[in-house]
Amino acid sequence: MKKRFKVGLLLLSLAAALLLVGFASVRQSRSLLGARLADQEQVAALAAEGDFSAEACALYWNGARLPFDQERNAYCLPQTLDGAAVGTLSAQWGTVYLPDWLWQTGWQNAMENSALLPVYVSDGKTWTRAYVYLSGLPVIAIDSQVRVSTPRDRDVVGWTMGRLPVENNYGSVRVFWPAGNVRQQTVSTGLEWHWRGNASYFAAKKSYRLNLMDTQGQADAQDLLGLGEDANWILLNLATDITRVRDKVANDLWNQMSAAYPHDPQGTRSEFVELYLNDRYMGVYLLTTRVDEDELQLTGQDRLYKYRQAVMIQDTDFDWVNQTQSLEWLNKLEVAWPKTWTDGVWDPMQDYVSLFYREESSPDWDEIETFANVENLIDVALYKQFTCAVDNAFQNQYMLYRQAEDRFYRIPWDMNYSWGDTHDGFLDRDLTTMVLPDMELETLYQADPERTKELVAARWDELRQTLFDVDTIQQAMLDQTRILTGSGALGRDLALWGKTGAYEGGLSLHLALDLDQTLEFVEERTEFLDEYMADYRPPEGG
Repeated sequence: MKKRFKVGLLLLSLAAALLLVGFASVRQSRSLLGARLADQEQVAALAAEGDFSAEACALYWNGARLPFDQERNAYCLPQTLDGAAVGTLSAQWGTVYLPDWLWQTGWQNAMENSALLPVYVSDGKTWTRAYVYLSGLPVIAIDSQVRVSTPRDRDVVGWTMGRLPVENNYGSVRVFWPAGNVRQQTVSTGLEWHWRGNASYFAAKKSYRLNLMDTQGQADAQDLLGLGEDANWILLNLATDITRVRDKVANDLWNQMSAAYPHDPQGTRSEFVELYLNDRYMGVYLLTTRVDEDELQLTGQDRLYKYRQAVMIQDTDFDWVNQTQSLEWLNKLEVAWPKTWTDGVWDPMQDYVSLFYREESSPDWDEIETFANVENLIDVALYKQFTCAVDNAFQNQYMLYRQAEDRFYRIPWDMNYSWGDTHDGFLDRDLTTMVLPDMELETLYQADPERTKELVAARWDELRQTLFDVDTIQQAMLDQTRILTGSGALGRDLALWGKTGAYEGGLSLHLALDLDQTLEFVEERTEFLDEYMADYRPPEGG
């Protein structure tokens, strides 16, 4: 009897457990993003049981207020590109209900086409309706007071490229990253931000510098989008590029070289984001890290110089920066590390300029090899040729001096004019057959032509069989385009800026190739370079 009772009790317990599991399964199947799924009858009942509220009801994802798009009167809800629902959706008040016939099907199609999806909120007495659209990209939302900028003299800026006054704006920033882990999916902190750049300063779509700060106004390093912890970030506007993918693919290529070859220091790392500023949609941006002491793990005795413009400093200018204890020369060349003046801080760079950038200089091979990493010098030169980085022929590179080795390295940066895009300085040139001058490589050639030709040919052949593969680069461009398209971000960006409107007002004319033209350009230029690099010689007039 007792045995039958125990067996019966066990069966009842199992049945109850199964019922609970089944109930939980049913509840789970009727929820999405932590919100309740409602059929058409339930949605109609919400409106019938309560009063409609016209007051705005903020929506939140993982506890952070979603970015709001004033133009569309809708919230942006970032999600993963593969269509998996991630995170918890909540409201300022009440319970969130999602119409099941709209939210349970066609998710990725709705994402790609920026479809507006209704969200109902009810507390049993009052209800309201809001709209969201899905994004498959990470999203950055900034709330800030914006200071009125001082008018700039375009002619002066265009001629001197002098440093522009910074208008500091303070506020807060929220970063949404559904693909991250739970801790990194949302980041909220204080912020100082300002416009950055010179040539692109007047463009309709701005680039930004973001400096993260805590409540005390101190630097607040955060790991954004898995790019590493830092308090200082750059948002690139991608304004000159119709495809919006050049910077990303070029940055990724250099960092692949850095990962494969120890003699190539790491450059900037980047991820696409969409930006909202004070509830205004601003478009697709590239969030990038800076090349700095943390990225390169520099010591106090190392030196990092940032070369911005193709006018090289003279000895009299070195005298001036030393006398005035300045870390910057005319916004063309600066000491990026260390950040404070020390006696002799310019000395390594003065030696570098004397060796590579003076017509009267004629160093021998051993002197160059002792002074700089030759493998790195060649890699940067070939990287610039392969990407056709016309704006990096002289400028837009870092010179890194590692004191422990007593040797220099180069790092390319700012790759917006690449793979066929160019500013007005090269509009009359056939870029498929243009060989970019490179002072460092040409100095090697002058020291030993045959040795340089042999090294260049061998290195080009090796890179062509690995990282400089045309199919791989074209596929990378296509893959990044699919991300921008599938996320809906490219459609939103083009709806706002058009193909060329982002750079409207910029300082120079420019050529912008579309994706098909870019893919064709990669093939044609590489075909030319294969023949040229097999028997390298400096370009005429180089």
